[in-house]
Amino acid sequence: MINFNENSLFNGLTTDQISSIKKYFRTSDYEAGDMIIEEHSIGDSMFLLLEGEITIDKSLVPLFEQIKMNPDDKKIINIKEDALYYFGEMSMFDTNFKRSASIIAKKDTKVAILSKSDFENIISQNPEIGITVLKNIGLKLSELLDRSNVELAKLITAFTMSLKL
Repeated sequence: MINFNENSLFNGLTTDQISSIKKYFRTSDYEAGDMIIEEHSIGDSMFLLLEGEITIDKSLVPLFEQIKMNPDDKKIINIKEDALYYFGEMSMFDTNFKRSASIIAKKDTKVAILSKSDFENIISQNPEIGITVLKNIGLKLSELLDRSNVELAKLITAFTMSLKL
C-alpha cells in the first residue's frame, strides 16, 4: 500500500497537516473490472489511488446519438499505485462538470475518496492547507492542459500533412 502522505496532492504540507485532513477521506475497495467513475457522469468527489491499478478510458470521438462507439475509439491509459495518482479533482470546483474519462479498476483496487463538501470544510477550517492543496490541483491541471496542447498540435500537424498528400 502506498503511503497516503506521498501523494502529490499533499506536496508542501507537513505530516501533521496531512494527518489533520485524513479524517475527511473515506476509503473504498473495488474489484477488478469495477467502474469507479463513468465518463460523462456528474460527480462530487475526487479519488486517491492507494492500492491496485486503474485504467483510464477516454472517448476519442464526440458523443453524438448517430455515432456508435466501438472499443477502438478510446484512449486507454493504465495507472499503477506507485504513480501516486489522484483523479476526479475537477468535481471539487464544479459538481455540474461532466467526468472527462471512465476510471475502471484493472485489478483489486483501494482508493481514498474526498467529497466536495469535505474539501470545502478543509478550506474553511484550514485555509493554509486548502490553499496548498488547491495549488497542487492547479499544477496538475496545468500539466494536463500543456500535455493536451502538445497532443492537439501533433494531431493538427498530422492532419495537415495528410491533406497535402
